[in-house]
Amino acid sequence: MKMEDELRNYKNELEAQLKEIESLITLNNKNLARLKNLPEFGVKASTARGCHQYYLIDKDTGKRKYACKEKLKLVKKLIQRDYAVAVDKKLIDLRNRLDRFISNYDISEVEALYEKLPTARKSMVIPVIEPDDVFIKRWYEAHPGQQNTYHEDGIYQTNRGDMVRSKSEKIIADALEKFKIPYQYEPMLELGHNTVYPDFVALNVRTRKTLYWEHLGIVSDIEYAAKNFIKIQNYEKHGYLLGKNLITTMESEDIPIDVKLVERKIKEFLL
Repeated sequence: MKMEDELRNYKNELEAQLKEIESLITLNNKNLARLKNLPEFGVKASTARGCHQYYLIDKDTGKRKYACKEKLKLVKKLIQRDYAVAVDKKLIDLRNRLDRFISNYDISEVEALYEKLPTARKSMVIPVIEPDDVFIKRWYEAHPGQQNTYHEDGIYQTNRGDMVRSKSEKIIADALEKFKIPYQYEPMLELGHNTVYPDFVALNVRTRKTLYWEHLGIVSDIEYAAKNFIKIQNYEKHGYLLGKNLITTMESEDIPIDVKLVERKIKEFLL
């Protein structure tokens, strides 16, 4: 498995899908309730020369009668009812099948096979799914920090002990540490023929996805803002897209960094 490959336990997504199905069942049941007192007619529909024709079918006798214009409102409700009944049946079937699948699905069982091995055996095995601690260790080795040597040394110490260049970078670093997110400060990243030094690189341990974080510190300065606009464009040109594998925060002289927004972005992209 490559370092950047995502390893995901889809149980959370499946459970979310199950909740969506339950919501659809509830919504569809409301539709059915509004249509429950309709007469017990079936509807036969056909198209001739581009015109739709409808017939009401008596379910007891099987006889059908052409639905004139005055009956089209009833026809519409009957067809809507039949559709809602079919939807209800399908949703319940999907819910039951998905519920059974979820109850028997847990990718962590594969990881548990390795974890339960005796130490002597474990030392001889290369696991198909690396335990988090092993993966995180390799991730740190593959993403060394403090690579930018072109500027002055950091003057603010983070809770982890790193030295960063601004109070805002300390806020971000401390928030990452608060949520136990593996991160490095100022890693090196190759973007085509250019070498850049993002403020942070961080790991979503759950998905095993790497994201880069740039803090734009003086967006009220036109020259600085234009420079960073080009920087973000360069990231996206090389596959690092905002909201996917690139996170940004910003501030100006009058508007400081929003700590709550920093934590929201961590929860959204890194947990």
